[in-house]
Amino acid sequence: MITNLRFTMLFAAALCAAGCGSDDEPAGSGTPGAGATTSSQASSGSSSSSGSGTGGSGSGGTGTGGDVTTTVVVNEISAKGSDWIELGNPGSAAADLGGFGLCDSDETGLCNTGDALRFPEGTELGPGEYLLVLGDQAVEVGPGPHTTCLAEGPSSCFYATWKVSASRGETVFLISPNDQVLNQLEYPMEAAADGQTWGRLPDLTGQGGVTAPTPGAANAAP
Repeated sequence: MITNLRFTMLFAAALCAAGCGSDDEPAGSGTPGAGATTSSQASSGSSSSSGSGTGGSGSGGTGTGGDVTTTVVVNEISAKGSDWIELGNPGSAAADLGGFGLCDSDETGLCNTGDALRFPEGTELGPGEYLLVLGDQAVEVGPGPHTTCLAEGPSSCFYATWKVSASRGETVFLISPNDQVLNQLEYPMEAAADGQTWGRLPDLTGQGGVTAPTPGAANAAP
């Protein structure tokens, strides 16, 4: 009797060791934990990627408000008769223009960077000084500086391949080496009559208005 009872207990223990409680344990109980870890990692990776994308966008956006500044302004535009643009420096120190550009507006009103005049390295504009750019010049002669300029203007000037259209009006932009717009002056459609220009009044600091042609000198009312 005792022998039979011991055999029965041993047989039951063996059965329990093989499958006892298996119906209460979820199949593959380790899988959700692993899945949760993977899901968390995926979520973390997604957030990191999103943050990186946002950062990239922010970095790209620095072109409109970044580190490059200048005291130089687009000061006067001649679009009838002689085609020229004058820059001026109202600042108290010399301004480095090396790599900076000057462009007119495209059909959307934005800077036409593809045709921009790029000032050579070493180009500077002293405080209170003016720089003359002649428009509608041949591309093969290069930006300059050149000594063939206006008879009534400074002896040194730069050449741009584009010109400002008086009939449709344009904006002239001064841009940094990375194409950030630093200053601009709009020439409204048919803004000035023959023998007149459009410039800042007061000189170097004011808004645009009809002016007498003064290339390389302070702007004056007509």
